[in-house]
Amino acid sequence: MRHRGASSSIAAHYDRLAKHYDRRWQAYIKQTLECALEPLSLTRATRLLDVGCGTGEFERMAIGRFPQLRITGIDVAPQMIAVAREKLADVPQVSFQVAQAEDLPFGQEEFDIVVCASMLHHVREPRQVLQECVRVLRPGGQLALVDWCRDFWHCHLMHRWLQLVDRTYVRMYRLCELQVLVEAQGLSVDTGVRFLVPPYYGMMGLRAVKFAGH
Repeated sequence: MRHRGASSSIAAHYDRLAKHYDRRWQAYIKQTLECALEPLSLTRATRLLDVGCGTGEFERMAIGRFPQLRITGIDVAPQMIAVAREKLADVPQVSFQVAQAEDLPFGQEEFDIVVCASMLHHVREPRQVLQECVRVLRPGGQLALVDWCRDFWHCHLMHRWLQLVDRTYVRMYRLCELQVLVEAQGLSVDTGVRFLVPPYYGMMGLRAVKFAGH
């Protein structure tokens, strides 16, 4: 399938970056993951799935605040997963595996929260990814999305440029476009924000809740 070839390119790209990823993008990672973490309703019994977990920084931040959380992180890049596993090797309730967002290796309604941070701009089949997120989310569960936002004028220009020069890039959405995609999967959006991460990242954060029966 087309997205599997795209996933291979993305995996190779991030495998090359894995060793230095946290240091190179430290400020960006901290600010974007804070936006993903801040609106979530977390308890010690929460089962959380991080789709596109990268080097496990979200897991490290979340466990630092809620030590009893049970978190699973998935990513297509084996070297990013290797860094994440090393980083949280002494936290038994956090696990990582190599997997594709379009085909999550989990059963129905396994998780209370699903998080996707800074990965949708690489996704060629966003509806399929969101359908999978909804499938593994329990009724009443929360989906948190954080990604680049084309509502900012300079991000509109960046979108055009990246389409020409970066084969791993697909598109960035406007906040209203992302809300429509999410609501089409039977979720109710209750939070949507835009924010800037210096020097030039225009971002958006969205939280939605799964309706019963979906």
